[in-house]
Amino acid sequence: MKLTIQSLARIGALAALLASGYASASDYGCKVLLCLANPASNGGPKGVAECPEPINRLYFDLAHGRPFPRCEEAESTGNRAVPVNDPFDPCPAPLQPADVDQFVVQGQPASNSVYGYSLKGTAQQGATSVLRACVGKPVGRFQMGGMDDGTTVNVYDQVVWQKAQSPRAIDIYMNNVLYQRVRW
Repeated sequence: MKLTIQSLARIGALAALLASGYASASDYGCKVLLCLANPASNGGPKGVAECPEPINRLYFDLAHGRPFPRCEEAESTGNRAVPVNDPFDPCPAPLQPADVDQFVVQGQPASNSVYGYSLKGTAQQGATSVLRACVGKPVGRFQMGGMDDGTTVNVYDQVVWQKAQSPRAIDIYMNNVLYQRVRW
């Protein structure tokens, strides 16, 4: 996701706070937010020299049931970190998670093919404990299997499969928009 100039200015202000050495109780939460917002391409939450200590403390605190630290200065501008318990990343825009009980496949209409669609891959359940489908626009559906025990398969213009990961994660919001998810 891209940061706006306004978001960068806010991050810059937080960086100045971090670098100043000024340390009040609420600064811990602000340091954590700043470090969590560091993109993976720049080393992630521990990629800046000042970040390993507050991030290690955060992970330790969370693992021991302590509350997530807050940064009130950033929250007032829509910047925050929210702990989540989800083994899957958010679907990339404009895709949406498929329903759990739905079978999905990627394809396009094709009158001269099986089921009336040219399919890419095979139909799979939209979500299991190890895989989740992120789906685009619906193209149609077809019935697969026998008449008594058939399965309806939903065809989408795009299907991206995600593998489950550690469910311990933190969503970072900038200007009230999800910026990134950090797993720990």
